[in-house]
Amino acid sequence: MGQSSSKKVQNNKTQSTKNNRSNIQKSIPMETVRNVNAEISPQFKAPNFFDSNLVPDWIHKKQFLEILSANVPQFSKIQNFNISPASSAGENYSSLILRIAIDVKLTDKSTKSLAFMMKVPHESAKMQQMLKTVNFFTVENAAYTELIAKFEELYRSIGFDITFAPRAFKFSESLRKEPKLVNTVLMYDLSQDGYRNVNRLECLNVEQTKLVLRKLAQYHAASAQCRSLNGPYPELFTQTMFASNKDRAISILEGIMGPFKKMFLENIYYFKNGDKYYDKFSKLFAKMSSKFLSLSVFDDSEFNVINHGDCWINNLLFKFDTAGNLKDMKFVDFQLPKYGHPSTDLLNFLMSSVHIDYKLTHFDYFIKYYHDQLIEHLQLLKYKDRLPTLSELHMQLYKYGIWAITASVMVLPIVLLDQSEEPMEYKSQLYTNVRYKENIEQIMPWLDNRGLLDL
Repeated sequence: MGQSSSKKVQNNKTQSTKNNRSNIQKSIPMETVRNVNAEISPQFKAPNFFDSNLVPDWIHKKQFLEILSANVPQFSKIQNFNISPASSAGENYSSLILRIAIDVKLTDKSTKSLAFMMKVPHESAKMQQMLKTVNFFTVENAAYTELIAKFEELYRSIGFDITFAPRAFKFSESLRKEPKLVNTVLMYDLSQDGYRNVNRLECLNVEQTKLVLRKLAQYHAASAQCRSLNGPYPELFTQTMFASNKDRAISILEGIMGPFKKMFLENIYYFKNGDKYYDKFSKLFAKMSSKFLSLSVFDDSEFNVINHGDCWINNLLFKFDTAGNLKDMKFVDFQLPKYGHPSTDLLNFLMSSVHIDYKLTHFDYFIKYYHDQLIEHLQLLKYKDRLPTLSELHMQLYKYGIWAITASVMVLPIVLLDQSEEPMEYKSQLYTNVRYKENIEQIMPWLDNRGLLDL
């Protein structure tokens, strides 16, 4: 499948693909590619084999006494405390995910079991430098306490019980003794309530997609109303990507995107009719970082919201009843919330996480469904500003079409990668596995027919 064109256009560029692929793979800065190596499930169970040294020695049970005392009725003492990594040694994430399992003794002598998820930074020099540029932990804690809590309260004020994410907890007293706790995010473990990831290799069906779009519309509507009521959002959520240093921003973006773009072009001749799109992608990639950066500045004349910023299948947790019926979903991972047009979330989600049988054929239907839900919830919240029209939404999806490209070229290959096939060579499978080829061979003409490959 997709091999005939490679014979026809074989040249030095394509011949060198196999010889150089391993070197390209090694160049990917994996600290910038979260969740590539393993799927983080909501249960966050430690793997069968893990390096206990991954657990930072500065985290201990006494730090959790203030959290438990404030949030567990009749809390008496910690009976059992267990902390374990949710990922194996050698799996590089921007954050280390830990599962904290605690059995507490209550004043009535009974025992209660609790579980928390805790994100901490890797203690590498690169991570410490990155935190000086963009502190993901400051952003995510602010998202939970300054954004999501207010959005949920807006719905409660009109009689709707809508929650978007796990509850987050903040250390206070413990911070005085251990300053490193400031760069952590502590969350309720949603698996206790039955939430879980779905199989990312299968992507989402129509019912699951509609539920995500409905929840996304509710979240976006609340964010628009919150700004209408309270004024502009803090700079933390509105500032230009990587502040005002354009050259540094381009350099960082190239460091993130460059290896993906190179590997995609090295493999494009192996896709059906891939040679037809090589020049277009090559020209597009040359301008992608500057285009991406310019579109990260919100346009005040448009309808803007707080985007989740990283809306893809691994950051969506679903709840099913005992019969397998879909009941609810919640978002996780709020390290990249950004004020701007909702196209960011829509394009990233639809192009990366919906099954190929639906993402293209149902695309306009999904956009219409999202828009209907958005308008419904803006009206429920008594939003007074002008409501965005469906035609405006479609036009702005073209304007922000670069997110359809990044989702298709940089996120989708991660979604469709089955690590079990080649556990030691997962990078080499990003663009060569059958699932991705079947997807991208349909996506490329769709992008081209919509004009999204022409900058």
